Amino acid sequence: MRGIEEMPQWGHEALSSTRTESAAGQAAGMAFASVALGARTDVVADVGEDDAGERIIRELAAAGVGVEALGVVPGGTTPLTVAVVRGDGERSFISDLGSLRPFDIDAVVAQFPDVVTASVVALVGTSNLPGIDHGAAAGVLAAARRAGALTVFDSGWDPAGWSPTSVGALRAVLAETDLYLPNLDEARALTGRSRVNEVLEELSTLCAGVVIVKGGESGSYTALEDGIVLVEAIPTEVDNAVGAGDVYDAGVVVGYLHGRDVTSCMALGTAAASLYVSRRHDRFATFDEVDALAQRVVASAFEERA
Repeated sequence: MRGIEEMPQWGHEALSSTRTESAAGQAAGMAFASVALGARTDVVADVGEDDAGERIIRELAAAGVGVEALGVVPGGTTPLTVAVVRGDGERSFISDLGSLRPFDIDAVVAQFPDVVTASVVALVGTSNLPGIDHGAAAGVLAAARRAGALTVFDSGWDPAGWSPTSVGALRAVLAETDLYLPNLDEARALTGRSRVNEVLEELSTLCAGVVIVKGGESGSYTALEDGIVLVEAIPTEVDNAVGAGDVYDAGVVVGYLHGRDVTSCMALGTAAASLYVSRRHDRFATFDEVDALAQRVVASAFEERA
């Protein structure tokens, strides 16, 4: 729902300017983008036994995403998220988890037993998967790493409020993560820090690999041996920012698969997200489109003002 400048008070109503519907969550959005960028991708999740579940399977398959590991819950209801989008593209979400409430790591392994043989294993959206035991998830990522896979983690925002228990669980997963991709709000909530350099310093001690923090229009950040690097956002007329972080993740991961260095991967993620948020149709760009735009992305040393 677009064009909502102020959320209505309880008992009141607001009108949107336009609306769209799409078959995607955090994993599906990343999968759509990854396939468009040329990476073979499978989604491991559940849908309900309903029209929405059929639509998700159909649209993923039509885009070339592997759906053999998508489970259908008998009598279940497919999850639904309503995104409320401001005129500047900022958004809030309200979700019904439906058939994904009980989804757990046992289901992942049962539905995709070859998960540790993948080149990349991305665990995403776990904050909205109450059935996921993060200790068990860390075990799967550890096995994947031993088998040579790149492990990727992006939990999403915790609707339960980042309790000490959930923060501790997420930190356990980071010990088996090669590439952690939170947004800045999530990174601050997880660390309890506010300054970018402090956030990256703490996350770098928790994560086994590279931490890239997404800051939206302010760009994205990572800590390298010689300091913090800012990869600037591309000035873009935003149509809809819902899913931009997932597309950014896909661009970064595909960059790794192409052997690019960290900042070049961030530039690819930036370009992929920029093209995505500017379009209402054909939103997932090809690798050639993204790579061409990435050449314009600026990376520089970052020093945070006091």
